[in-house]
Amino acid sequence: MIAKPMSRLVHQAFPGRNQLATAGDRAEGAVLALGLAVTVLAIPFAGAAGSEIYAYQRSQVVVQQASRHETTAVLIEDAPESIGASERGGTVEATAVLATWRLTDGSARQGEVQAHYESKAGSTVTIWIDESGNPSDPPMTAEGAAIDAITLALMMWGGVAGAMTLLYLAARFAHKRIRLGRWAREWEQISPEWTGR
Repeated sequence: MIAKPMSRLVHQAFPGRNQLATAGDRAEGAVLALGLAVTVLAIPFAGAAGSEIYAYQRSQVVVQQASRHETTAVLIEDAPESIGASERGGTVEATAVLATWRLTDGSARQGEVQAHYESKAGSTVTIWIDESGNPSDPPMTAEGAAIDAITLALMMWGGVAGAMTLLYLAARFAHKRIRLGRWAREWEQISPEWTGR
């Protein structure tokens, strides 16, 4: 089942000595062959780019995991009620609430942390803090770095493949318009003989 489409694709890309193939067919075939070649050659480049991205992200993982750590924050005020709390049509599950937490040296720090709506003062939430003791995002993980690298590499390759597809479709559209225009002109020349007008 796969052989016929592949055979058709090969014959379209390489018309060869087909006497019915026009210059436009050969140009369209050349664009198709170029697109396929660039798409295939883009695979190792996308892989190399993904590898570089992973190496950079991996170094960030080491830095972030060394400089950030979890701690427990105690809310010093009640979180607001969730009535009417929405964002882009979806429910917002957390809001900024004033809290206090301890640093590694034992000193206390106060600031806003993310807590669920309707949380009461005195309840605790787990937060991540940086070297300065300020709330921060959780550190990246090795798994997250790998997923990011793979995703970006696939997006890069997909962009190249998409661009080559659009180039081929544009060439095919242009060839079709030229061919239809030529047929229309030829028909204008021979139609009086066929129709008697």
